[in-house]
Amino acid sequence: MLKTIPSVVRSRVDRVAVRHRYTGLQDTLNETIDDLYAAQDHDDRAALLDYAAQLIERLAELHTAAWGREADADGRPVAVSLAGQAALLRQVAATERAVIGTITWPVGQTPPDAEHAAELHAWTELAHTSAPERRAACLRRLSVLAAEHLGERSAEVLAVLAEVEDHRAAGNTVPPARPRFMLPRVLVGAFLALLALIGLAPGLDALGRVLLLAVVMASTYGALCVYVGVRGRSQRVAR
Repeated sequence: MLKTIPSVVRSRVDRVAVRHRYTGLQDTLNETIDDLYAAQDHDDRAALLDYAAQLIERLAELHTAAWGREADADGRPVAVSLAGQAALLRQVAATERAVIGTITWPVGQTPPDAEHAAELHAWTELAHTSAPERRAACLRRLSVLAAEHLGERSAEVLAVLAEVEDHRAAGNTVPPARPRFMLPRVLVGAFLALLALIGLAPGLDALGRVLLLAVVMASTYGALCVYVGVRGRSQRVAR
């Protein structure tokens, strides 16, 4: 019966499925960032940051299929901005490992006129700083400097990490609360129930069942679009 559903409805349902995967990755990403509030070991923090980078790379791959060819405030494709976030997270992970000597981050003399000299100095300082309050200051400065060539959407991930370090400096290992969304489970349950009713409803021919199914799917799609739009705006790292 699904083969008889209009292609426009199928494409919209497919997009809803991609958006659902996208928001699922966002959940995992935010949980990973939240874990940084309590993680004290630099190796553990580096591993969390690398995992967060992997998740954002996956979001970058799905973004166009989920949301279309959007551009950020600087005119860059959002998928590109997300890839920039992932690269910055990996760089911060490297500084965590440099702090404990797992990798070497030499302290060299960067010429004042070198490209991005101030940013290079800030990364070097971060790689040799373990105190949360000092790391927060470095990350906040790097967020401003990186935005000049990567855009604000990419650089904002450093401001998020600065917030984490501020909380750790204050001895607060509990992440900020975020609203919980239960709508998808309700919609899935209702959708499955309606499918069962359509299949059992007496007096409907095949065409009537297909049309009714299309209406149900379109209504579910609309409700999910509202949900993912509101939920997308609630995310702290990526859309």
